Amino acid sequence: MFPIDASSIDKSLPVPVGTQLHGLLSYTLAFGDMVYGTKLPSVRQLAAELGIAPMTVSQVYQQLRDAGLIEMRQGLGAFTARDPRLAVDDRQPINALRGDIEAIVSRAEALGVSTMELVSMINAQAQLRRPSVGLSMVFVCIFEGPGRDYVEQIRPVLAANDSVQLVTLESLRQPGAEVDACRAADLVITFVHREAEVRTLIETDNVLGLRLIPSQRTRQNLAGLDPRSRVAAVTHFQEYIAIMRPSVREFAPHVSDIRVTWSSSPDLQEIIAGCDAVIYASGADHVADLVRPNVRCFEYRHAPDPGALENTLAPHLALLRQRRIAREPEPEAAAIEGMAPA
Repeated sequence: MFPIDASSIDKSLPVPVGTQLHGLLSYTLAFGDMVYGTKLPSVRQLAAELGIAPMTVSQVYQQLRDAGLIEMRQGLGAFTARDPRLAVDDRQPINALRGDIEAIVSRAEALGVSTMELVSMINAQAQLRRPSVGLSMVFVCIFEGPGRDYVEQIRPVLAANDSVQLVTLESLRQPGAEVDACRAADLVITFVHREAEVRTLIETDNVLGLRLIPSQRTRQNLAGLDPRSRVAAVTHFQEYIAIMRPSVREFAPHVSDIRVTWSSSPDLQEIIAGCDAVIYASGADHVADLVRPNVRCFEYRHAPDPGALENTLAPHLALLRQRRIAREPEPEAAAIEGMAPA
């Protein structure tokens, strides 16, 4: 069953419950370890569990459907959306190699070689056989600081001559150089829950959404909190206020006193003053300046899911290179063609 923490919806907050629910569900769908095709609660069931109007739940479900995060099946309800990249076309030549790929992956596992290491080895061997095809990519982030870190974290699956330009989602809302760069790129990478939005803004389909997970440092910091701590969890976006408490509890179940707010809330300083630890989401960095000395304070940071890098990004890049190779003539052939008489 689809997980939902009803206590995360706080009706005492000056944030509409529909906004809270949308943020909670979109975050869970994008960052949670959800199997595609998982059934969501019905509109009436979820409305009853949360004590809110069925119309509110219905509107949120429609927004999630429009964002490509869920699909509505006639007479059956709402389900986590299938990933179109997982669909297999048996007519593709690459499928003739599936047995060989399975054998080498199994052999690598037996030897203790990770999938990412195996992909790197194959890429290196392919580069020895012929010059690597460099791809141009754009990474669409929300905030530049974390965005730069995300780019560095995906570099292990990129070729040495691949290029990655960083742009913000906000910069795509008006025509300009950033939109042009996305349209000209071989691939635009963004967060899975922003994929549909980015596609709409740049009006192209060369967009790949990556799943992110809480970073290792974030998980360690949360696990190290004192059980007696009074924790303030601060988000930058009001929409995601409902996910702050379950996000903290996931890695700090021993902490019970958690107050949530957003970075521009009128009572922000009051809440921070009454807490022993402060956790702020990416983008709410200024919150750290409001914290008293000797009070523990850290950012709730995400990182690209290694599984998504291995199983989604790396194969997608390999397919793009294959298509580029098929379109571009061999260097020797091009040279011979240039020498031919007119």
